[in-house]
Amino acid sequence: MGIFESIRTWLGKRDYNSAQFGRRNRSHVARATSANAEIAKAIGTLRDRSRDFVRNSWAGQRILDVLTSHVVGTGIMTVPNTGNDKIDNVYRLLREEWEETSDVEGVLDYGAQQSLLFRSMVEGGDSVLRMITVSLADSPRAVPLRLQGLEGDQIDTTRDSVLASPGQTSSVRLGVQIGDWGLREGLYLWKNHPGEMVVGNVDPSVLVDWSDLCHLYRPLRLGQLRGISWFAPVLLTAREIQDLMEAAIIQQRTQATYAGFLKRAPGAQNVLAAKRDDKGDKVVRIEPGTIQDIGESEITFANNSSQSVFGDSYKAGLRAMAAGAGLTYDQLTGDLTQANYSSLRTGKIEFRRLVEQIQWSVFVPMVCRKVDRRFLDYAIMADKLPKRPEGYPVDHIMPAIEPIDPLKDLQADILAVRSGRMSPQEFISAWGRDWRKVVKDFDAFFAFADANNVPLDIDPRRPAGGVAPADTDKETKANKEDADA
Repeated sequence: MGIFESIRTWLGKRDYNSAQFGRRNRSHVARATSANAEIAKAIGTLRDRSRDFVRNSWAGQRILDVLTSHVVGTGIMTVPNTGNDKIDNVYRLLREEWEETSDVEGVLDYGAQQSLLFRSMVEGGDSVLRMITVSLADSPRAVPLRLQGLEGDQIDTTRDSVLASPGQTSSVRLGVQIGDWGLREGLYLWKNHPGEMVVGNVDPSVLVDWSDLCHLYRPLRLGQLRGISWFAPVLLTAREIQDLMEAAIIQQRTQATYAGFLKRAPGAQNVLAAKRDDKGDKVVRIEPGTIQDIGESEITFANNSSQSVFGDSYKAGLRAMAAGAGLTYDQLTGDLTQANYSSLRTGKIEFRRLVEQIQWSVFVPMVCRKVDRRFLDYAIMADKLPKRPEGYPVDHIMPAIEPIDPLKDLQADILAVRSGRMSPQEFISAWGRDWRKVVKDFDAFFAFADANNVPLDIDPRRPAGGVAPADTDKETKANKEDADA
């Protein structure tokens, strides 16, 4: 063997087994394509099949409902945190009034729009929220800003030019116009949904500036411009599980008929009364409770199969589908027969980490912050809010996480606050509440209760036994006098 042949042999070897091209890897086909090249070939088909899965399968509907209810719930709240209670209250009232009328179609409020936007993104891969300016005459009280939710179908994927012209700094990929360094400049949007059966639905797509849009999708690779349906990893498994269920049902229906076969000599008379079915064929049926003398004839009944692995296969498939969708098995099926407190809590911890990642890494930066900035700009321009050099900082409050064991979880949270692991504000916000509003509600409630001399056991200023708290002012004064003496 020559030296060149030895070098060629050495270069052909792979140190990683998965990178070799032997018999075991012969069917493993992979391509070195970019995220956008892969999405371009599959986005339409996956989106259509995912929607069919949601329409015609309980599992698809369940996955979509669980993810939406945990990530968005009734809406991600935006609350002011300027440090000035008066300004915070003005901002809060203005924001609440606008959120009730945020939908340009006049159907939903802001929280419901968030929910539908996220639901559309999970099902189809991406969705778009368009920020529309309205006249002050159409919005005399609220901020003149409206929002329009659009499915990802309305992004014109035919607008695609991988190679830009000489001297051109912008290019279009999958309906997204990008500039230098991949900076987004806008989306090409159809006027109407391309799947809408409307005569004359042939208007060309138009470029809408990026500053007027919130493009919601979950990036899984660097440089990814469009999203892919979250059902993509489980569609094939889900289809096979559905076929397995149908086959099991048909098997049970067939076995429930309990078919029998009558044996008699050639030319012998049929000892049972025969009837003709719809096709004219003679069929013998034995009614329940019938005792029939068949003489020397013989009847053989089909033996039902007692061996079946349907249950184990079905559960294994559901577990795989739940894991692929990011859920736990009990969340997908509602089956808690083999669950206990420890297993439920362990599974929910992992799920909550995923939910937090989606909330703070996807939904808040892509939707909430852009809407917050546009709302503030329009509120200042419409003289609804005064301009402040320090601006209007805001906090985002996520939907509450329901505890598995409320008593244990509350005790743990109280210890976490007392030990400094979390602040009281974080504790209240974890339950989906604005801590300022909670404190004001407490103050108003107990002030009214004290004015009417109504002691309550729920008063946190009193011990659980209902004993009146000591007068701390008098006690402090007495301690000070003793120290001076």
